[in-house]
Amino acid sequence: MESGTTSRENRAGKIICRPPAIESDDRIFLAWQRSHMANERTFLAWSRTSVSLLAFGFVVERFDLFLKYLARAGDIPVALRPSSEVMYLSLFSFFLAGLATLVSGVRFLRVRRHINQGEAVYSVVPDVLVVISVVVIIVMALILSFPTILSKI
Repeated sequence: MESGTTSRENRAGKIICRPPAIESDDRIFLAWQRSHMANERTFLAWSRTSVSLLAFGFVVERFDLFLKYLARAGDIPVALRPSSEVMYLSLFSFFLAGLATLVSGVRFLRVRRHINQGEAVYSVVPDVLVVISVVVIIVMALILSFPTILSKI
């Protein structure tokens, strides 16, 4: 077996992972460092996504204030009332932001442990959650806008 490899096969042909020998070769050490830095960048990207979801929820919740100020600036009499549907959309966005923060922290720690142990185990669950969340937000926004669109027709 070559020095610095992180896995070997047992008699049954099953791969047994072991920690990388980072002290044995500079290339292995640099690859190990790059893996950890990539994991950190991914965690930061997830954190930015969480902050964006929070901001989206806040903007959706307070958009009626913007419309009121815009109407006052143009001397247009407008009576806007708070919408419970918009509140649900913003609360869902807040919930997704919290969930994304939690999932990103757990994912960061799991991937870090896998890197340190030399395991090549990856999960697509967080990525699927993000796609489903975005689709649900878009569908909710469309459903909530249908009454307004239909009233204008």
